[in-house]
Amino acid sequence: MPMARAIQHNSLSLPSSPQKTYTLSSQNQTQNEEVNGNDSINEKISQRRPSDLPKKSNGSSKNTSTTSTLPTSQSQGFRRLIINDGPTTRKRSNTDVPAIMSSSSNGFKQQLPTINGSTNEKSLSHHNPQQNQSAPPKPKSTLPASICQPSYVTPSKLFNMMGYGLQNQYLLMHAHYLYIIDCRSREKFNDSHIVTAIHWEDALNGNVYISVVERFSEIVLYDEKGVFFNTTAEMRRVSNRFSPHGSKSCILLAGGFEAFRILFPFVCNQADIRSTVDREKFLTIYPSVVLDNQLYLGTGHQATNWKVVRDLKLTHIINISVEHQCVFADKIKYLHIELEDKEDVLLKDRFDETIHFMNIAFQNPTNRILVHCNLGISRSSTLILAYLMKTYNSTLYEAYKFLRHRRPIVCPNIGFLHQLIEYEHDLFSYTYTDANDRLFH
Repeated sequence: MPMARAIQHNSLSLPSSPQKTYTLSSQNQTQNEEVNGNDSINEKISQRRPSDLPKKSNGSSKNTSTTSTLPTSQSQGFRRLIINDGPTTRKRSNTDVPAIMSSSSNGFKQQLPTINGSTNEKSLSHHNPQQNQSAPPKPKSTLPASICQPSYVTPSKLFNMMGYGLQNQYLLMHAHYLYIIDCRSREKFNDSHIVTAIHWEDALNGNVYISVVERFSEIVLYDEKGVFFNTTAEMRRVSNRFSPHGSKSCILLAGGFEAFRILFPFVCNQADIRSTVDREKFLTIYPSVVLDNQLYLGTGHQATNWKVVRDLKLTHIINISVEHQCVFADKIKYLHIELEDKEDVLLKDRFDETIHFMNIAFQNPTNRILVHCNLGISRSSTLILAYLMKTYNSTLYEAYKFLRHRRPIVCPNIGFLHQLIEYEHDLFSYTYTDANDRLFH
C-alpha cells in the first residue's frame, strides 16, 4: 500500500517548549490551549512545520469541480518582510517529505506584513477591536466539547496523536514516540489490540523499551472499558511502575479498548508491530479527526490512498490543491478548488461554496468528508475554520483553538488568517479575534 515516509533514525529532540519568536506584539494574553488530560505533549517536541506550498507557483487561481465550475480571483497584499538568517513558520518553501521531520531552529522571527495596494485597507480595518465602540457579547459557540477527565484521553484524541501527535506528522513511525500499554488479559490482547501496543506483562518484565521509557513522548494505558477512576489492578501496577511520585503521569484511554475499537476498528489487529522498521513497513498514517464519524483533515497523499478512503468510509472529498488530482471520481463526490498556498490568494470568496457543499453532504448522517490540500496545514485548515465559524456560531479564536487541539500542525498563512478575521466580522458585525494573538503564532 502506498504510504509517505519521512523518517530519521536518530533520537527525537524534546525541547521544553516550541521555539517560535515573533516581533508581532500581542496586546491580549491568551489562555492556554484546552487540556484534555494530555495537552502537555504540545510542549515536548517542536519541529519545523512542513511546507504546504505547491511545486508550481504561477499565481493563477482557477476552479474545476465535478459539481460546479465557478470563477475565482486573487487580491494583492499581505506580503511580509522575512529575516534572512532563519526560517519562519509562516513563510514556507518547497520541502521534500523527509524534511518534515527535521528539527526546527531556535529564534524564529517574523516582521509585520507590508501592505501593497488599497484593497487591503478594508481588511486591515477589521484586524483590531473597533475604536470607541464597546464590544458586544460574544456569540454563543456550539462547538462540540471534548469532555474528558484529567489524565484521560478520548479515543479520537489518541487516534490523532498516532497520526500527527506533537506538531509533526509520521511520528508514530518512530519506535520511541508513543508507548501504548494494553492492561487486559493476555488472551484478549492476542485476539486484538491497538496497533503498536504491548502487553502489560511484557512492559513490567522489561522486555520492550524499558531502558528508554523516559524518552517516550507519552505513555498511554488502556483496559477493556476504561471506567473513570476505576482502574484495574494491572493498570495500577503499570502506572506505579512508569509514573513514580513526582514524575509525569501516564494517560488513560477513556472508554478503554472497546470505545476505541468501535470508532477505529482498522487500527486494531493481532500484529506485533514495534520496531521502526516494522512501523515503516506496515503502518498507515490517517487524517486527523475534526468531528467524529463526520469530518477529517489530511494530506493529498492520504486522499489518494484507497486504504485510507476505504477505512474512513469517506463519501466526499474537498480537494483544495494544485498538487493532487481527484483520483476516485467514480466512487467519491469531489469539490476541487485549484488554489495555491499564497498569501495574496483570495480564498474567502470560496467559503460559502465550500460550506454549502459540506452542508448538503451532511444532510445524510452517514456521509463523511475529507478536506485536504497538500499537507493539511494552510489551505484546507482555512476552509474548515470557516465551516466551524459559520456552522457552530464560533469566533475565529474559538474555532482555531478547537481545530488546533485536534491537529496541532494547522497554520493558515497570514493572508488566509486575515481573510478569516474579515469573515468573522461578516458573520458577527464585530471583530473579536486579534491576528497578533499568540495562539496564531
